[in-house]
Amino acid sequence: MADYNPLVDLTVDRPADFGAMMYSRSLEKLTTYCAIHTPFRLDRTPELVRERPYDNLVVLVSTLRGHTTVQQGTRDFAYLPGQLVFVNFAVPYSHYCDSVTDPMGVIIPIDLLGRQRHTAERARRPVASHTLLSRAAAGFVTRFAVDTAISSAPAPPVDTELAAVDLITAALAELNFENYRLEDNALFVHEAAVDLIDRHHRDPDFSPDVIASELHLSRRQVYRNFERTGESVAGLIAARRAETARELLMLNPGLAVGDVAAAAGFPSVATFRNRFRAHYGMGPREFRKLAADGAVDLTVQDSGAQ
Repeated sequence: MADYNPLVDLTVDRPADFGAMMYSRSLEKLTTYCAIHTPFRLDRTPELVRERPYDNLVVLVSTLRGHTTVQQGTRDFAYLPGQLVFVNFAVPYSHYCDSVTDPMGVIIPIDLLGRQRHTAERARRPVASHTLLSRAAAGFVTRFAVDTAISSAPAPPVDTELAAVDLITAALAELNFENYRLEDNALFVHEAAVDLIDRHHRDPDFSPDVIASELHLSRRQVYRNFERTGESVAGLIAARRAETARELLMLNPGLAVGDVAAAAGFPSVATFRNRFRAHYGMGPREFRKLAADGAVDLTVQDSGAQ
């Protein structure tokens, strides 16, 4: 327990039962980490702030049930799974969880936050989990932390790190109800679009035009931002529908192909067959037969199918 984190004091109710596992990785500008641990309390005392200065903002998200509370000054801020948690290590704070939790996140030097530095340096309310911006930021932080802290893949380019900082500063700006030029933030547009696709792809009328309307952007702005990420918004919709269809084919062997197509959001059986074949290299009937025999290859052949 003494080696958990030298920047904070750790307290647990039953030391013998405490368990923790953490992965972290230092990138060019940021540090990412993923952890899982039993209930605990962390205190960054005024003495630790003075003796071990650390001017960084920790941005984290957890997915397991339970409550996380951050106390700064005289105020307590309670967070739920899926909400962004901001912890400023440059000031004293207390952080406690009442159950097993799986924090994953990004550590950002305060001086990278630009005009939002003042927001990070003071106590703040939790980021609402129901806005497109907060869901996009939380989803990105989760994936970015897992992909970099746990994976042995090459580190992302510095531009990706700086884009992550832009997205997080946009979430900070939302706390101040400030206007932020989201139409120029390709990462936000991408993450918000992915969130919309996950929730609405089963609707056959869902399209890039719907995404543009939901984000209050023009169709051209959406496509322009996706061009910056090297992906296709139409391709992501088709890929998500193909993935849902694959699950339906495997879990519901008696469901007619036409019903699978409709349930996955494809406007027609012909479109379903074409998109599924482009994505998995075989038709839905062939896939279902191979899946039943335990001999199916689930490798995606073309995740950007138009």
